[in-house]
Amino acid sequence: MPQVMVRHLAGVFTREQQNQLMDDIVEAFVRAGGEGIRPTVNVTVEEVADGLWSVGGTKLTIAEIERRRAERRAAGGS
Repeated sequence: MPQVMVRHLAGVFTREQQNQLMDDIVEAFVRAGGEGIRPTVNVTVEEVADGLWSVGGTKLTIAEIERRRAERRAAGGS
């Protein structure tokens, strides 16, 4: 029974985006393991409060995520 836990900062993704991500993860397992695996794929999404995530000692915040997104858009990315 595959179990996938996705953690991200609260407020970074919409509920619609979270639902799409869960669907996409299930479909990836189905592509790899066949249709019979679908009922056993368990996906959960956990939201972590703003500022309670640290990467290399630096606190990750929604403001930092938005800054990075703006930087990617300015560079022509999505």
